Amino acid sequence: MTRLLLFLAYLLLAVATAGLFGALHDQISYTVAPEYFTRFKFIQFDLLDERVPERLRAAEVGFLASWWMGVPIGLLAGLAGFVQRDPRDMKRALLWSLHLIVGFTLAFALGGLGYGFLQTRDLDLADYAMWFVPENLAQPRNYICVGYMHYAAYFGGALAIPVAWLFHLGFRWRASPARS
Repeated sequence: MTRLLLFLAYLLLAVATAGLFGALHDQISYTVAPEYFTRFKFIQFDLLDERVPERLRAAEVGFLASWWMGVPIGLLAGLAGFVQRDPRDMKRALLWSLHLIVGFTLAFALGGLGYGFLQTRDLDLADYAMWFVPENLAQPRNYICVGYMHYAAYFGGALAIPVAWLFHLGFRWRASPARS
């Protein structure tokens, strides 16, 4: 397979992976704060059909909200694959980098959730006047913490791009003939 075809395949895989990541991410989010979906995301995404289970709608929100992150990740992290010496190494490095990106982004998202819980120990809703926080939430702290998680996931996805580049450079260095 040529390098260009590998790059294009990686781009498509990155888009699908980002969407699936979002679906999984929102299963975690829904577990922490169902109201984040029932009072915000389902309305935002017009997923109001109550015949469809909430968990399924949460997965759909996650996919729809995140598939597009696969485009910049696929393009920018995929370009890093061209530093590899041959298509075989490029394919291996690209696949490993995608695992790294998912793990890094998930760690960042969970870190954001934890940070949210630390930040909201003594919750004052006035501190979140710039956020969309519906009135009369049963669990406002959980709702806000999931907001932190979502922001952190996007930030982690963006930071994962230079991390992927560093991974590719390290992969090439370890695979260099002088090191064999």
